[in-house]
Amino acid sequence: MTKKFILNILLNLGIVFLVLSAWAGYNSGQMLYLGISIALLVVLIYLKVVLIKQVKRDVRAKEEEKIKMAQQQARKKKRAK
Repeated sequence: MTKKFILNILLNLGIVFLVLSAWAGYNSGQMLYLGISIALLVVLIYLKVVLIKQVKRDVRAKEEEKIKMAQQQARKKKRAK
């Protein structure tokens, strides 16, 4: 989970940097820089969405695992009686 947290921070920093780059490219009239910044911005936003989906899936899997473990312990207690 630490890797994903660090990756999220790096993606956020990249997105902010590219937004600023696109803005600077637009203000200076450098449409090539603007286009490259927007293209990379779209890629980073896509990667961030994929990362968020992976984290949600991992959290759900851990919750389901905890529920299964609790159910198994409850069954063992019932059988012990």
